Amino acid sequence: MMAGYNARSLLAPWVAVEAQATQALAGISLDSRRVERGGVFLALSGSQGHGLDYLSGVLAAGVALVVWEPVAGLDAQAIDTQCRRAGAQSVALPALSQHASAIAARFYDYPGRQLRVIGVTGTDGKSSVAHYAAQLLEHLEGNSAVMGTLGWGRLDALNLSEHTTADPVSVQARLAELVARGVRSVVMEVSSHALAQHRVAAVPFDTAVLTYMGRDHLDYHGSVAAYHAAKKRLFAVPSLARQVLNIDDAVGRELAQAAAAEQAIYRYGEAVDADYQLTALTPESQGLRLQMNTPSGGVDAHLALLGRFNAMNAVAALAAVVEDASPSAIETMLAKLQPVPGRMERFVASARALVVVDYAHTPGALEAALRALREHTAGKLWCVFGCGGDRDRGKRAIMGEVAARLADHVVLTNDNPRQESPESIIAAIRAGMPAQSACQVVLDRVEAIASVLNQADPADAILIAGKGHETEQILADRRLALSDRDTVAQLLPRQVG
Repeated sequence: MMAGYNARSLLAPWVAVEAQATQALAGISLDSRRVERGGVFLALSGSQGHGLDYLSGVLAAGVALVVWEPVAGLDAQAIDTQCRRAGAQSVALPALSQHASAIAARFYDYPGRQLRVIGVTGTDGKSSVAHYAAQLLEHLEGNSAVMGTLGWGRLDALNLSEHTTADPVSVQARLAELVARGVRSVVMEVSSHALAQHRVAAVPFDTAVLTYMGRDHLDYHGSVAAYHAAKKRLFAVPSLARQVLNIDDAVGRELAQAAAAEQAIYRYGEAVDADYQLTALTPESQGLRLQMNTPSGGVDAHLALLGRFNAMNAVAALAAVVEDASPSAIETMLAKLQPVPGRMERFVASARALVVVDYAHTPGALEAALRALREHTAGKLWCVFGCGGDRDRGKRAIMGEVAARLADHVVLTNDNPRQESPESIIAAIRAGMPAQSACQVVLDRVEAIASVLNQADPADAILIAGKGHETEQILADRRLALSDRDTVAQLLPRQVG
Protein backbone atom coordinates (compact mmCIF):
# COMPACT_ATOMS: atom_id res chain seq x y z
CA MET A 1 0.00 0.00 0.00
CA MET A 2 1.02 3.64 -0.38
CA ALA A 3 1.16 5.95 2.60
CA GLY A 4 -0.13 9.09 0.81
CA TYR A 5 3.01 11.24 0.94
CA ASN A 6 3.44 14.57 -0.78
CA ALA A 7 6.82 15.83 -1.94
CA ARG A 8 7.68 17.50 1.35
CA SER A 9 6.69 14.64 3.63
CA LEU A 10 8.20 11.93 1.44
CA LEU A 11 11.67 13.49 1.40
CA ALA A 12 11.66 14.93 4.92
CA PRO A 13 14.29 12.51 6.31
CA TRP A 14 16.80 13.52 3.64
CA VAL A 15 16.17 17.05 2.41
CA ALA A 16 13.91 20.03 3.12
CA VAL A 17 11.43 20.67 0.31
CA GLU A 18 9.42 23.79 -0.40
CA ALA A 19 5.75 23.35 0.42
CA GLN A 20 4.63 24.31 -3.06
CA ALA A 21 2.98 21.00 -3.78
CA THR A 22 0.78 19.34 -1.19
CA GLN A 23 -1.14 16.80 -3.22
CA ALA A 24 -0.46 13.13 -2.56
CA LEU A 25 2.00 11.60 -5.01
CA ALA A 26 0.44 9.02 -7.32
CA GLY A 27 3.39 6.68 -7.86
CA ILE A 28 7.16 6.34 -7.86
CA SER A 29 9.59 5.08 -10.49
CA LEU A 30 13.19 5.29 -11.63
CA ASP A 31 12.26 3.91 -15.05
CA SER A 32 11.24 6.76 -17.33
CA ARG A 33 8.97 4.40 -19.25
CA ARG A 34 6.88 3.63 -16.19
CA VAL A 35 6.27 7.01 -14.59
CA GLU A 36 2.74 7.97 -13.56
CA ARG A 37 0.96 11.29 -13.92
CA GLY A 38 1.25 13.02 -10.57
CA GLY A 39 4.01 10.66 -9.47
CA VAL A 40 7.72 10.76 -8.56
CA PHE A 41 10.64 10.16 -10.90
CA LEU A 42 13.96 9.26 -9.27
CA ALA A 43 16.74 10.26 -11.66
CA LEU A 44 19.84 8.29 -10.68
CA SER A 45 23.36 8.58 -11.98
CA GLY A 46 24.56 5.27 -13.44
CA SER A 47 27.35 3.75 -15.50
CA GLN A 48 25.24 3.98 -18.67
CA GLY A 49 24.03 7.55 -18.20
CA HIS A 50 21.80 9.65 -15.97
CA GLY A 51 18.07 9.48 -15.41
CA LEU A 52 17.86 13.14 -16.39
CA ASP A 53 18.68 12.08 -19.94
CA TYR A 54 14.96 11.22 -20.09
CA LEU A 55 13.69 14.35 -18.33
CA SER A 56 11.68 15.74 -21.25
CA GLY A 57 9.76 12.49 -21.60
CA VAL A 58 8.89 12.12 -17.93
CA LEU A 59 7.76 15.75 -17.74
CA ALA A 60 5.56 15.20 -20.78
CA ALA A 61 4.06 12.22 -18.95
CA GLY A 62 2.95 14.56 -16.16
CA VAL A 63 5.15 13.67 -13.18
CA ALA A 64 4.73 15.94 -10.17
CA LEU A 65 8.18 15.52 -8.61
CA VAL A 66 11.65 14.89 -10.04
CA VAL A 67 14.27 13.88 -7.49
CA TRP A 68 17.69 13.86 -9.09
CA GLU A 69 21.25 12.93 -8.20
CA PRO A 70 23.75 15.77 -8.59
CA VAL A 71 26.91 15.01 -10.53
CA ALA A 72 29.54 17.22 -12.15
CA GLY A 73 28.31 19.03 -15.23
CA LEU A 74 24.62 19.26 -14.35
CA ASP A 75 23.01 22.71 -14.20
CA ALA A 76 20.66 22.74 -11.21
CA GLN A 77 19.03 26.00 -12.20
CA ALA A 78 18.32 24.82 -15.74
CA ILE A 79 16.85 21.56 -14.44
CA ASP A 80 14.65 23.41 -11.95
CA THR A 81 13.44 25.83 -14.64
CA GLN A 82 12.58 23.00 -17.04
CA CYS A 83 10.62 21.19 -14.33
CA ARG A 84 8.73 24.33 -13.19
CA ARG A 85 7.68 25.11 -16.74
CA ALA A 86 6.12 21.66 -16.93
CA GLY A 87 4.36 22.10 -13.59
CA ALA A 88 6.68 19.75 -11.73
CA GLN A 89 8.87 20.20 -8.68
CA SER A 90 12.58 19.35 -8.81
CA VAL A 91 14.73 18.36 -5.84
CA ALA A 92 18.46 17.66 -5.95
CA LEU A 93 19.42 14.94 -3.49
CA PRO A 94 23.12 14.00 -3.14
CA ALA A 95 23.85 10.25 -3.13
CA LEU A 96 20.33 9.52 -4.33
CA SER A 97 21.45 6.08 -5.55
CA GLN A 98 22.15 5.15 -1.94
CA HIS A 99 18.84 6.57 -0.68
CA ALA A 100 16.48 5.30 -3.40
CA SER A 101 15.68 2.08 -1.57
CA ALA A 102 14.75 3.96 1.62
CA ILE A 103 12.66 6.53 -0.28
CA ALA A 104 10.75 3.75 -2.03
CA ALA A 105 10.28 1.87 1.25
CA ARG A 106 8.84 5.04 2.81
CA PHE A 107 6.55 5.61 -0.18
CA TYR A 108 5.12 2.07 0.15
CA ASP A 109 4.81 2.33 3.95
CA TYR A 110 7.76 0.05 4.76
CA PRO A 111 6.35 -3.29 3.53
CA GLY A 112 9.43 -5.28 4.56
CA ARG A 113 8.61 -4.61 8.21
CA GLN A 114 5.44 -6.67 7.78
CA LEU A 115 7.28 -9.69 6.39
CA ARG A 116 9.90 -12.17 7.39
CA VAL A 117 12.53 -11.53 4.70
CA ILE A 118 15.26 -14.09 4.04
CA GLY A 119 18.11 -13.02 1.75
CA VAL A 120 20.17 -15.58 -0.16
CA THR A 121 23.47 -14.70 -1.80
CA GLY A 122 26.50 -16.50 -3.20
CA THR A 123 27.99 -17.32 -6.58
CA ASP A 124 25.94 -20.44 -7.29
CA GLY A 125 22.85 -22.01 -5.76
CA LYS A 126 20.85 -18.86 -4.94
CA SER A 127 17.78 -19.81 -6.95
CA SER A 128 17.71 -23.36 -5.66
CA VAL A 129 18.14 -22.37 -2.02
CA ALA A 130 15.49 -19.65 -2.35
CA HIS A 131 12.95 -21.99 -3.94
CA TYR A 132 13.64 -24.84 -1.51
CA ALA A 133 13.31 -22.43 1.43
CA ALA A 134 10.01 -21.10 0.04
CA GLN A 135 8.77 -24.68 -0.38
CA LEU A 136 9.68 -25.45 3.23
CA LEU A 137 7.99 -22.27 4.47
CA GLU A 138 4.89 -23.13 2.50
CA HIS A 139 4.83 -26.52 4.23
CA LEU A 140 5.39 -24.99 7.67
CA GLU A 141 3.17 -21.91 7.64
CA GLY A 142 1.80 -21.26 4.14
CA ASN A 143 1.67 -17.81 2.54
CA SER A 144 5.30 -17.74 1.39
CA ALA A 145 6.82 -16.14 -1.69
CA VAL A 146 10.09 -15.88 -3.57
CA MET A 147 11.87 -13.07 -5.43
CA GLY A 148 14.69 -13.95 -7.78
CA THR A 149 16.00 -15.08 -11.13
CA LEU A 150 13.04 -17.31 -11.98
CA GLY A 151 10.44 -14.70 -11.00
CA TRP A 152 8.68 -13.21 -8.01
CA GLY A 153 5.50 -14.08 -6.14
CA ARG A 154 3.93 -17.26 -4.84
CA LEU A 155 5.64 -20.39 -6.13
CA ASP A 156 2.55 -21.46 -8.06
CA ALA A 157 2.10 -18.08 -9.77
CA LEU A 158 5.46 -16.46 -10.47
CA ASN A 159 5.74 -13.15 -12.28
CA LEU A 160 8.68 -12.81 -14.65
CA SER A 161 11.82 -11.04 -13.45
CA GLU A 162 14.30 -9.21 -15.66
CA HIS A 163 17.08 -9.42 -13.08
CA THR A 164 18.01 -11.63 -10.14
CA THR A 165 17.36 -8.65 -7.86
CA ALA A 166 15.17 -5.84 -9.17
CA ASP A 167 15.81 -2.09 -8.96
CA PRO A 168 15.25 -0.48 -5.52
CA VAL A 169 11.79 0.86 -6.34
CA SER A 170 10.55 -2.39 -7.88
CA VAL A 171 11.82 -4.35 -4.87
CA GLN A 172 9.72 -2.25 -2.50
CA ALA A 173 6.69 -2.25 -4.82
CA ARG A 174 6.78 -6.03 -5.02
CA LEU A 175 7.15 -6.41 -1.27
CA ALA A 176 4.12 -4.14 -0.85
CA GLU A 177 2.10 -6.24 -3.29
CA LEU A 178 3.06 -9.43 -1.47
CA VAL A 179 1.93 -7.91 1.82
CA ALA A 180 -1.38 -6.97 0.20
CA ARG A 181 -1.77 -10.60 -0.91
CA GLY A 182 -1.36 -11.88 2.63
CA VAL A 183 2.18 -13.23 2.23
CA ARG A 184 3.98 -13.73 5.54
CA SER A 185 7.50 -14.71 4.45
CA VAL A 186 9.56 -13.98 1.35
CA VAL A 187 12.86 -15.49 0.26
CA MET A 188 14.88 -13.11 -1.91
CA GLU A 189 17.89 -13.82 -4.09
CA VAL A 190 20.37 -10.99 -3.57
CA SER A 191 22.92 -10.40 -6.30
CA SER A 192 26.32 -8.75 -5.96
CA HIS A 193 25.15 -5.98 -8.32
CA ALA A 194 22.16 -5.29 -6.07
CA LEU A 195 24.35 -5.06 -2.99
CA ALA A 196 26.96 -2.86 -4.66
CA GLN A 197 24.25 -0.56 -6.04
CA HIS A 198 22.26 -0.30 -2.79
CA ARG A 199 19.12 -1.78 -4.36
CA VAL A 200 18.14 -3.56 -1.13
CA ALA A 201 19.58 -1.04 1.33
CA ALA A 202 16.21 -0.54 3.06
CA VAL A 203 15.09 -4.17 3.06
CA PRO A 204 14.95 -5.36 6.70
CA PHE A 205 16.40 -8.82 6.22
CA ASP A 206 15.77 -11.16 9.13
CA THR A 207 18.01 -13.96 7.83
CA ALA A 208 20.99 -13.98 5.46
CA VAL A 209 22.18 -17.15 3.71
CA LEU A 210 25.52 -17.73 1.99
CA THR A 211 25.75 -20.54 -0.56
CA TYR A 212 29.13 -20.93 -2.26
CA MET A 213 31.59 -18.21 -3.23
CA GLY A 214 33.60 -18.45 -6.45
CA ARG A 215 34.09 -15.91 -9.23
CA ASP A 216 31.49 -14.15 -11.35
CA HIS A 217 30.69 -10.70 -12.73
CA LEU A 218 34.32 -9.57 -12.71
CA ASP A 219 33.45 -7.46 -15.75
CA TYR A 220 31.53 -5.30 -13.26
CA HIS A 221 33.40 -5.69 -9.97
CA GLY A 222 36.91 -5.77 -11.40
CA SER A 223 38.36 -8.32 -8.99
CA VAL A 224 37.36 -11.35 -6.94
CA ALA A 225 38.06 -9.37 -3.76
CA ALA A 226 35.65 -6.60 -4.78
CA TYR A 227 33.04 -9.18 -5.79
CA HIS A 228 33.31 -10.93 -2.43
CA ALA A 229 33.19 -7.59 -0.60
CA ALA A 230 29.89 -6.78 -2.29
CA LYS A 231 28.42 -10.12 -1.24
CA LYS A 232 29.52 -9.62 2.36
CA ARG A 233 27.37 -6.48 2.63
CA LEU A 234 24.29 -8.66 3.12
CA PHE A 235 25.74 -9.97 6.38
CA ALA A 236 26.26 -6.47 7.79
CA VAL A 237 22.57 -5.50 7.60
CA PRO A 238 21.57 -4.12 11.06
CA SER A 239 18.22 -5.97 11.11
CA LEU A 240 19.80 -9.44 10.82
CA ALA A 241 18.89 -11.90 13.53
CA ARG A 242 20.14 -15.07 11.84
CA GLN A 243 23.02 -16.01 9.54
CA VAL A 244 23.20 -19.31 7.67
CA LEU A 245 26.72 -19.90 6.41
CA ASN A 246 28.43 -22.48 4.24
CA ILE A 247 31.23 -23.43 6.60
CA ASP A 248 33.04 -25.42 3.88
CA ASP A 249 33.57 -22.12 2.05
CA ALA A 250 36.41 -19.80 3.09
CA VAL A 251 34.17 -16.72 2.93
CA GLY A 252 31.49 -18.50 4.95
CA ARG A 253 33.99 -19.41 7.66
CA GLU A 254 35.28 -15.84 7.69
CA LEU A 255 31.76 -14.47 8.13
CA ALA A 256 31.04 -16.94 10.92
CA GLN A 257 34.08 -15.73 12.84
CA ALA A 258 33.10 -12.07 12.37
CA ALA A 259 29.37 -12.42 13.15
CA ALA A 260 27.80 -10.26 15.83
CA ALA A 261 27.39 -11.94 19.19
CA GLU A 262 23.65 -11.23 19.33
CA GLN A 263 22.96 -13.04 16.04
CA ALA A 264 22.08 -16.69 15.72
CA ILE A 265 24.68 -18.40 13.53
CA TYR A 266 23.92 -21.69 11.79
CA ARG A 267 26.79 -23.38 10.00
CA TYR A 268 26.15 -25.98 7.35
CA GLY A 269 28.42 -28.20 5.29
CA GLU A 270 30.55 -31.30 5.68
CA ALA A 271 32.93 -29.80 8.27
CA VAL A 272 32.80 -31.36 11.73
CA ASP A 273 31.85 -28.04 13.35
CA ALA A 274 28.77 -27.59 11.13
CA ASP A 275 25.44 -27.31 12.95
CA TYR A 276 23.85 -29.00 9.94
CA GLN A 277 26.53 -31.49 8.94
CA LEU A 278 26.15 -33.58 5.81
CA THR A 279 27.67 -36.94 6.75
CA ALA A 280 26.75 -39.19 3.82
CA LEU A 281 25.20 -38.86 0.38
CA THR A 282 24.30 -41.81 -1.80
CA PRO A 283 23.09 -41.54 -5.42
CA GLU A 284 19.81 -43.34 -6.11
CA SER A 285 17.90 -43.94 -9.32
CA GLN A 286 15.52 -41.02 -8.72
CA GLY A 287 17.65 -38.77 -6.57
CA LEU A 288 19.79 -38.94 -3.46
CA ARG A 289 19.80 -40.44 0.00
CA LEU A 290 21.02 -37.84 2.48
CA GLN A 291 22.29 -38.39 6.01
CA MET A 292 23.17 -35.50 8.28
CA ASN A 293 23.46 -34.32 11.84
CA THR A 294 21.19 -31.47 12.94
CA PRO A 295 20.68 -29.62 16.24
CA SER A 296 17.66 -31.88 16.85
CA GLY A 297 19.34 -35.18 15.94
CA GLY A 298 20.35 -37.40 13.03
CA VAL A 299 18.41 -37.27 9.76
CA ASP A 300 18.19 -39.94 7.05
CA ALA A 301 16.16 -38.60 4.12
CA HIS A 302 15.47 -39.13 0.43
CA LEU A 303 15.81 -36.18 -1.93
CA ALA A 304 14.22 -36.07 -5.37
CA LEU A 305 17.22 -34.00 -6.47
CA LEU A 306 20.50 -34.60 -8.30
CA GLY A 307 23.95 -33.53 -7.16
CA ARG A 308 25.89 -33.06 -3.95
CA PHE A 309 25.61 -29.28 -4.35
CA ASN A 310 21.82 -29.57 -4.59
CA ALA A 311 21.78 -31.60 -1.39
CA MET A 312 23.82 -28.83 0.22
CA ASN A 313 21.37 -26.25 -1.15
CA ALA A 314 18.54 -28.17 0.50
CA VAL A 315 20.46 -28.22 3.78
CA ALA A 316 21.02 -24.46 3.55
CA ALA A 317 17.31 -23.89 2.99
CA LEU A 318 16.48 -26.11 5.95
CA ALA A 319 18.86 -24.22 8.24
CA ALA A 320 17.38 -20.91 7.09
CA VAL A 321 13.75 -21.58 7.91
CA VAL A 322 13.32 -24.59 10.20
CA GLU A 323 13.63 -24.36 13.97
CA ASP A 324 13.02 -27.05 16.59
CA ALA A 325 11.72 -29.64 14.09
CA SER A 326 12.14 -33.31 14.92
CA PRO A 327 14.33 -35.52 12.71
CA SER A 328 11.24 -37.30 11.37
CA ALA A 329 9.58 -33.99 10.49
CA ILE A 330 12.75 -32.85 8.72
CA GLU A 331 12.89 -36.10 6.74
CA THR A 332 9.29 -35.61 5.62
CA MET A 333 9.91 -32.03 4.54
CA LEU A 334 13.08 -32.86 2.63
CA ALA A 335 11.38 -35.71 0.80
CA LYS A 336 8.75 -33.27 -0.50
CA LEU A 337 11.23 -30.84 -2.06
CA GLN A 338 10.76 -30.48 -5.80
CA PRO A 339 13.49 -29.60 -8.34
CA VAL A 340 13.70 -26.02 -9.52
CA PRO A 341 13.07 -25.50 -13.28
CA GLY A 342 16.38 -25.40 -15.12
CA ARG A 343 18.38 -26.44 -12.06
CA MET A 344 19.64 -30.02 -12.55
CA GLU A 345 16.28 -30.74 -14.13
CA ARG A 346 15.95 -34.33 -15.41
CA PHE A 347 14.47 -35.33 -18.77
CA VAL A 348 14.07 -39.07 -19.34
CA ALA A 349 12.75 -41.01 -22.33
CA SER A 350 12.64 -44.71 -23.06
CA ALA A 351 15.87 -46.04 -24.60
CA ARG A 352 17.46 -42.58 -24.62
CA ALA A 353 20.24 -40.95 -22.66
CA LEU A 354 19.45 -39.12 -19.43
CA VAL A 355 19.34 -35.38 -20.14
CA VAL A 356 19.86 -32.74 -17.46
CA VAL A 357 19.33 -29.00 -18.04
CA ASP A 358 21.14 -26.71 -15.63
CA TYR A 359 21.86 -23.00 -15.31
CA ALA A 360 25.57 -23.63 -14.59
CA HIS A 361 27.34 -20.59 -16.06
CA THR A 362 30.36 -20.30 -13.79
CA PRO A 363 33.38 -22.60 -13.47
CA GLY A 364 32.36 -23.81 -10.03
CA ALA A 365 28.78 -24.51 -11.05
CA LEU A 366 29.83 -26.36 -14.20
CA GLU A 367 32.27 -28.52 -12.27
CA ALA A 368 29.66 -29.31 -9.61
CA ALA A 369 27.03 -30.21 -12.20
CA LEU A 370 29.37 -32.50 -14.16
CA ARG A 371 30.60 -34.25 -11.02
CA ALA A 372 27.02 -34.73 -9.86
CA LEU A 373 25.83 -36.17 -13.16
CA ARG A 374 28.84 -38.50 -13.40
CA GLU A 375 27.50 -40.33 -10.35
CA HIS A 376 24.30 -41.12 -12.28
CA THR A 377 26.04 -42.09 -15.55
CA ALA A 378 26.70 -45.70 -16.56
CA GLY A 379 28.10 -44.79 -20.00
CA LYS A 380 29.66 -41.60 -21.37
CA LEU A 381 29.09 -38.08 -20.07
CA TRP A 382 28.36 -35.33 -22.60
CA CYS A 383 28.52 -31.60 -21.97
CA VAL A 384 26.87 -28.96 -24.16
CA PHE A 385 27.65 -25.36 -23.19
CA GLY A 386 28.91 -21.92 -24.20
CA CYS A 387 29.67 -18.64 -22.44
CA GLY A 388 27.85 -15.32 -22.50
CA GLY A 389 29.20 -12.43 -24.52
CA ASP A 390 29.99 -9.04 -22.97
CA ARG A 391 30.49 -10.74 -19.61
CA ASP A 392 33.43 -11.99 -17.52
CA ARG A 393 35.91 -13.12 -20.19
CA GLY A 394 38.30 -14.58 -17.64
CA LYS A 395 36.05 -17.52 -16.81
CA ARG A 396 35.81 -18.87 -20.36
CA ALA A 397 39.11 -20.73 -20.48
CA ILE A 398 38.51 -22.03 -16.95
CA MET A 399 35.15 -23.48 -17.98
CA GLY A 400 36.78 -25.05 -21.03
CA GLU A 401 39.31 -26.77 -18.80
CA VAL A 402 36.56 -28.00 -16.48
CA ALA A 403 34.49 -29.45 -19.33
CA ALA A 404 37.48 -31.14 -20.97
CA ARG A 405 38.57 -32.68 -17.67
CA LEU A 406 35.21 -33.96 -16.45
CA ALA A 407 33.18 -34.80 -19.57
CA ASP A 408 33.87 -37.53 -22.12
CA HIS A 409 32.43 -35.48 -24.99
CA VAL A 410 32.21 -31.69 -25.19
CA VAL A 411 30.05 -29.74 -27.63
CA LEU A 412 30.58 -25.97 -27.66
CA THR A 413 27.71 -23.76 -28.75
CA ASN A 414 26.24 -20.30 -28.37
CA ASP A 415 24.99 -19.12 -25.02
CA ASN A 416 24.02 -15.43 -25.23
CA PRO A 417 26.72 -13.98 -27.49
CA ARG A 418 25.29 -10.45 -27.32
CA GLN A 419 27.64 -8.03 -29.12
CA GLU A 420 30.60 -10.41 -29.26
CA SER A 421 31.59 -12.71 -32.08
CA PRO A 422 30.44 -16.26 -31.26
CA GLU A 423 33.63 -17.58 -32.82
CA SER A 424 35.80 -15.47 -30.50
CA ILE A 425 33.90 -16.73 -27.44
CA ILE A 426 34.37 -20.34 -28.55
CA ALA A 427 38.09 -19.68 -29.16
CA ALA A 428 38.45 -18.30 -25.61
CA ILE A 429 36.78 -21.43 -24.17
CA ARG A 430 38.99 -23.73 -26.25
CA ALA A 431 42.09 -21.90 -25.03
CA GLY A 432 41.56 -23.57 -21.66
CA MET A 433 41.23 -27.07 -23.10
CA PRO A 434 44.25 -29.30 -23.63
CA ALA A 435 45.44 -29.24 -27.24
CA GLN A 436 44.61 -32.91 -27.70
CA SER A 437 41.05 -32.43 -26.43
CA ALA A 438 38.49 -33.25 -29.06
CA CYS A 439 35.36 -31.20 -29.05
CA GLN A 440 32.61 -30.38 -31.48
CA VAL A 441 31.53 -26.85 -32.28
CA VAL A 442 27.90 -26.33 -33.30
CA LEU A 443 27.00 -22.67 -32.95
CA ASP A 444 23.25 -23.10 -33.37
CA ARG A 445 22.16 -24.17 -29.90
CA VAL A 446 19.12 -26.18 -30.98
CA GLU A 447 21.20 -28.03 -33.57
CA ALA A 448 23.87 -28.71 -30.95
CA ILE A 449 21.34 -30.25 -28.56
CA ALA A 450 19.73 -32.30 -31.34
CA SER A 451 23.13 -33.56 -32.47
CA VAL A 452 24.10 -34.78 -29.02
CA LEU A 453 20.74 -36.44 -28.44
CA ASN A 454 21.23 -38.37 -31.68
CA GLN A 455 24.82 -39.36 -30.87
CA ALA A 456 24.43 -40.39 -27.22
CA ASP A 457 23.77 -44.00 -26.23
CA PRO A 458 21.00 -44.93 -23.79
CA ALA A 459 23.55 -45.50 -21.01
CA ASP A 460 24.99 -42.00 -21.48
CA ALA A 461 24.10 -38.76 -19.73
CA ILE A 462 23.97 -35.28 -21.23
CA LEU A 463 24.43 -32.00 -19.37
CA ILE A 464 23.09 -28.95 -21.20
CA ALA A 465 24.52 -26.07 -19.23
CA GLY A 466 24.38 -22.31 -19.10
CA LYS A 467 20.83 -21.16 -19.76
CA GLY A 468 18.69 -23.31 -17.48
CA HIS A 469 15.27 -21.68 -17.13
CA GLU A 470 15.89 -18.92 -19.69
CA THR A 471 13.50 -18.63 -22.61
CA GLU A 472 15.45 -16.26 -24.87
CA GLN A 473 18.82 -16.12 -26.57
CA ILE A 474 20.41 -12.67 -26.83
CA LEU A 475 22.20 -11.99 -30.11
CA ALA A 476 23.82 -8.79 -31.34
CA ASP A 477 20.72 -7.48 -33.08
CA ARG A 478 17.80 -9.44 -31.70
CA ARG A 479 16.41 -11.80 -29.13
CA LEU A 480 15.36 -15.28 -30.17
CA ALA A 481 12.78 -17.42 -28.40
CA LEU A 482 14.88 -20.32 -27.14
CA SER A 483 14.45 -22.63 -24.19
CA ASP A 484 16.76 -25.57 -23.50
CA ARG A 485 13.95 -27.17 -21.50
CA ASP A 486 11.45 -26.88 -24.34
CA THR A 487 14.02 -27.99 -26.91
CA VAL A 488 14.78 -31.18 -25.00
CA ALA A 489 11.11 -31.90 -24.33
CA GLN A 490 10.31 -31.53 -28.03
CA LEU A 491 13.23 -33.63 -29.24
CA LEU A 492 12.75 -36.51 -26.85
CA PRO A 493 9.89 -38.85 -27.73
CA ARG A 494 8.59 -38.68 -24.19
CA GLN A 495 9.42 -36.52 -21.21
CA VAL A 496 9.26 -37.98 -17.75
CA GLY A 497 9.95 -36.12 -14.49
